[in-house]
Amino acid sequence: MNCTWVKGRAAPDDVQYFMYIKNKRTLLEMECPCYLQESGIHTGCHLSNLSLLSVKSYVLVNGSSPAMGIQFFDSIFLTKGIEKLDPPANVTVHCNVSHCHVRWHQPRTWHRFTHQDFQYQLDIQRQNIDPGNLNPLINISGNSENKYHFPSPEPRHKHTVQIRVADTRRPQWSAWSRPVEFGSEDMTATILHLHLLLVALGTLICALMLLLLLKRFVGTCDLFPTIPQVRDKVSDNHQQTVWEDFVRGPGKGEDEEVLTVEEVSNPFGGHV
Repeated sequence: MNCTWVKGRAAPDDVQYFMYIKNKRTLLEMECPCYLQESGIHTGCHLSNLSLLSVKSYVLVNGSSPAMGIQFFDSIFLTKGIEKLDPPANVTVHCNVSHCHVRWHQPRTWHRFTHQDFQYQLDIQRQNIDPGNLNPLINISGNSENKYHFPSPEPRHKHTVQIRVADTRRPQWSAWSRPVEFGSEDMTATILHLHLLLVALGTLICALMLLLLLKRFVGTCDLFPTIPQVRDKVSDNHQQTVWEDFVRGPGKGEDEEVLTVEEVSNPFGGHV
């Protein structure tokens, strides 16, 4: 922790400052262990060990000079009110076909903070976009369980997300977290892959439908075999017998008789 002050306007050049801290609960007191200097004059104090601090602490900055008396400065401060918060940690983004989910961890603090003590801002921007088309910052309450989801259908352009945090009691924001990227930079390849996937899926669906129709047709043929049809004697011209071709010719009757003529002697002396 750093505490700083400036030299008073009426203070002489040989003035020197000293800082003391007292724990209001234990009444323990100590002088600043490491002063920050400017031209040999103490202008600040660096505290690496904060074990002496409590929820409330008393600070006294006293000045001395051989030439004149110096007005002191003292104050009681709340530790929560002076702590500078670090950015949220472990920021991650996971996306599905329609939405993206952002998660993070609350910053580590010296004093104990609850979820209700924090407020967050998310900055989600598309890369390589004009400054006039930037998305507005998103305010998130500490009761959101350190997560945020938003619609982002595929294919999605490459985006970045950053998060910062502040105490709800004072609007002093932390620095932004490290940018986390999500989405695709090469949208042409992504759209091509999507089209190929749709074509493959359509081909598979058509093949399955044809297979089901074929299976159904084969089953129908097995259940209902073809019934032989009765020949139509009136209209059927196959193997017809043309009776006109078998008209009997002259001399070819079935009852043809053969007459035999025999010459015999006439007893009366003549021939018959």
